Amino acid sequence: RGIDLISLGQAGRIKKRIVDNEVIGNDRVLEIGCGTGTFAIMAAKKATHVTGFDVSSAMLDVARKKVEKEALSDKIELVEMGVSGMDSFEDSSFDLVVSTLVFSELSPDERKYALKHSRRLLKPGGKLVLADEVKPDSFWRRFIHAVIRIPLTVFTYVLTQTTTRAVDGLKESVREAGFEIIKEERLLLGSFLYLVNKKEDA
Repeated sequence: RGIDLISLGQAGRIKKRIVDNEVIGNDRVLEIGCGTGTFAIMAAKKATHVTGFDVSSAMLDVARKKVEKEALSDKIELVEMGVSGMDSFEDSSFDLVVSTLVFSELSPDERKYALKHSRRLLKPGGKLVLADEVKPDSFWRRFIHAVIRIPLTVFTYVLTQTTTRAVDGLKESVREAGFEIIKEERLLLGSFLYLVNKKEDA
């Protein structure tokens, strides 16, 4: 709820959009930072299998209850770990890797690590979908965004003791990691970036 508040509801809408537009029937999907399982459940109703991981045991407990309620335990695997655990997955084991509003909670080194292993884990031609906060590209957009976001950030932190920070140079980092950007869209005064990236041939 805190993330939805900060993103003015964009986080929930973008998850549905990813499922509608990027997930196909035979996909094996990995979600970085699965939270309470909202995306994993939506994706599993369409994909072959979904693996989600998160560092929060409390959120995973909620996710597992939701998965059981939806009778999707055979299609969803939930793992308690951070991005450092991505090295435990086998090469080329996923068709799609997804991250929504997670990179903004990671350090630059963690983001680099996550991108490196996302590429390793994807099958040839596989896709990485990222949706996250970035800095608007003009002064006035940054100003208006700050006026709106600062009180939301304070309120959300009081409720959840967590927050996010706009990611600098996300597109450049994605390209450096060996991905081709095939779809790009900016939302919320340019403060929210939606990227679909294809694994480039080695």
